[in-house]
Order: sequence, then C-alpha cells, then structure tokens
Amino acid sequence: MPITKNDLINDTAISSGKQRETARIVVEQFFNVVKDLLKEGHSLEIRGFGTFSSKKRNPRAGRNLQTGELIPLAAYKNVSFKYSSELKAKIAGFSPKDIKEAVPATAKEQVQARELAETNLP
Repeated sequence: MPITKNDLINDTAISSGKQRETARIVVEQFFNVVKDLLKEGHSLEIRGFGTFSSKKRNPRAGRNLQTGELIPLAAYKNVSFKYSSELKAKIAGFSPKDIKEAVPATAKEQVQARELAETNLP
C-alpha cells in the first residue's frame, strides 16, 4: 500500500513529537526545495539514501501508433532516483559491508578476487 504525503506528515509529527502543522510545513518545504533544485538542473544527494537528479531529454520523432504518422516530441526534463548501497542493503536485509564484500567495487579488486578464487581451487 502506498504511503501518501499526509501519512508522511502524520508519521513525522508522531516521531518528532511536534505538532502536525509544524511537521506539515517541514515536509512540504523539503519537497519544495527538492523540486526547485531539480528544476534548476541540480542534483540532490542524501547520503545513505540516494540521489535525485534531472536529466534533459532531447526532442525526437515519435510515432502515432494508430495511424503510423511521425509526430515531433518536444524536449523535456526527466527526474531520476538512484538509490544508495546502504538503502539497497537495508531493503534486501543485508548490511552494506556484506554487499561490499560480496561484489568488489573496483576492477583491480575484481581481478584480485578472481586470482584468489583460482588459487584456492581444489
């Protein structure tokens, strides 16, 4: 079941011990800041959670599926969210350390892990 902004406001008020009106102002102001940053082309990184960013999409030709006619599609901005490894680990039920140990981050670490695995073969 999706959580609504109203649910988020209520949960924020309860967990912070503040009045609901104060929590509403804080939550709405946060969303306004995020919207303004994305509109201006900036990205917002929240460590341990993820990064919100906006990407410009160039104009392109589309097709009307009913008639097959080509139609021009205007340029637009698309919002994306890339979750952090900490958030991914929490959702999956692992610690971030477990994920880092399971998948080496750099190419050098991957080569070292492969060599170590090859030397430990029976």
